[in-house]
Amino acid sequence: MTRLRAEPDPAQRYPAAVARLRALIDEPSPAGTLEESIDRLLERVALSTSEGIEVSPDRVNLLTLHSTKGLEFSRVYIVGLEDYQIPGLREAKENRQAEIQEARRLVYVGMTRARERLVLTRVEHRFGMEAGGSSFLEEMGLEAQTVGARELPEDIVHS
Repeated sequence: MTRLRAEPDPAQRYPAAVARLRALIDEPSPAGTLEESIDRLLERVALSTSEGIEVSPDRVNLLTLHSTKGLEFSRVYIVGLEDYQIPGLREAKENRQAEIQEARRLVYVGMTRARERLVLTRVEHRFGMEAGGSSFLEEMGLEAQTVGARELPEDIVHS
């Protein structure tokens, strides 16, 4: 039988390394902070296209909104419709209408991939904090249906 032991907290074991890492994260450079660089990398990954993606009607296909262009599915579930979760709106600030328009177009493209059923979801709380829905949901005039995980309508669970 293998015994597991708790590892000490890295911040306590390697305080100098953790302090340096924190400094790197906050240190501005011509490319921005490490956090900004990571955000750009994640954005680039999210911008990948559907080229080379194998989709099958016999399985669940998990795709980014960007990669759905040109594809169509009988059922589409778009999850995480909170402004800070939608690519382009994570860091959108005032007067960034071009980014907001692109994010709106992206959500629209994802929605139009559904032939029979479209389910849009958002959470009320994420990371222990209240999460507001996307402003796009309000613009569409959609009424929120609050359901718990065990209260999902049968036609969604078994669709």
